[in-house]
Amino acid sequence: MSWWLPTAKALNRLGVPYPYLNRIACGSTSILTEIKFEVTDRCNLACTFCHQDFGAKGGTTTLDMKVFERVLTAAKNERIKIIRLTGGEPTVLKSIDVFLGRAKDLGFFVIVNTNGTALPEKRLRALQELVDCVKTSLPAADEQTMTRLTGNKMTWRKKWEALESLEKLGINTDILTVMTAENIQQFDSFIRLLEPHPSIHWKLLRAETQDGDRHPVSRDDIRSLAEKLSKVRTRKRWKNLNLGLATPFCALENPSDAVELFSGGRSCGPVESLTVTSQGELVRCYSRRDGIDMSKGLRKTNLELSLQDFERLPPVCRNCPFVPLCRGGCRCNWSLVETPFGSMDYLADPTNIDGAEAWAAGARPSSAPSSVSAA
Repeated sequence: MSWWLPTAKALNRLGVPYPYLNRIACGSTSILTEIKFEVTDRCNLACTFCHQDFGAKGGTTTLDMKVFERVLTAAKNERIKIIRLTGGEPTVLKSIDVFLGRAKDLGFFVIVNTNGTALPEKRLRALQELVDCVKTSLPAADEQTMTRLTGNKMTWRKKWEALESLEKLGINTDILTVMTAENIQQFDSFIRLLEPHPSIHWKLLRAETQDGDRHPVSRDDIRSLAEKLSKVRTRKRWKNLNLGLATPFCALENPSDAVELFSGGRSCGPVESLTVTSQGELVRCYSRRDGIDMSKGLRKTNLELSLQDFERLPPVCRNCPFVPLCRGGCRCNWSLVETPFGSMDYLADPTNIDGAEAWAAGARPSSAPSSVSAA
């Protein structure tokens, strides 16, 4: 959406209010491309950064195949191209090949999210024709930290054995790293670790809030990461590296920098994806887990939820030119704090947006501008 900011700015100068423009943009870019299935809540690790603590909870649920078939058929009928199997840890299921095979039979592009510890080469070979992309987590840049974070001293070895097999077999592979404060500090170590593996794509993820850790990173952490990203993106290998998941653009002192550095809320549900839990409920995303009625269809549900989320943003966000990209950051209840501007992602700092102060509580109504603009 590189075209959006100058276009919206020009139209706003002609008198079209930003809330009107932003609602149209949020609606027209909320295109459902992927359904994620949590095929199990079982996990063989107990990672401290897990957004749902699946391993620690000791789940035993497997998604009912009838639910899988029903949602899969609906997705096929609505021309949704991508499905993802996740968990928990999907590869602990002996029946994983049944889920994968059914998705491939219907012509989907199939992604598997995995911690990589249950994927010896023999098993990868057996699943190779059923998977188009494997996304595997790499939560630490060294073995000692990996053991501490995952609770298993074999994790490091098993992950790297799986990654080497994925490279050997030529399977499209993404490495996912949750950018905790510790991992932001170790950013250069990750670069050195992954530099010798050009076929593997590194995907950075915002550290999501958890019930026991509502503020896992600070604004200073995010700004430090942005500086590191800006520097490393000058190198060809890393020119497209950015931070995934919903990070508010105004966490940076210059929010326009976030257009290239952050994927914003566009990469989260319900904007581009919806999730089916192992209990069979349709939900917005991994963290916003209130059940959703899909009787109107998946695409219509996705659009209605995206517009609903826009309408629930505080006025300062609805009037911000970045909101079709940023979407206000994370709207999970654990991430929200009360501010003079309303309920906002704890990382957001609207004072970095020119004119935002007029939307703060206590500001005189007559002082509210027709829009706010990039700082």
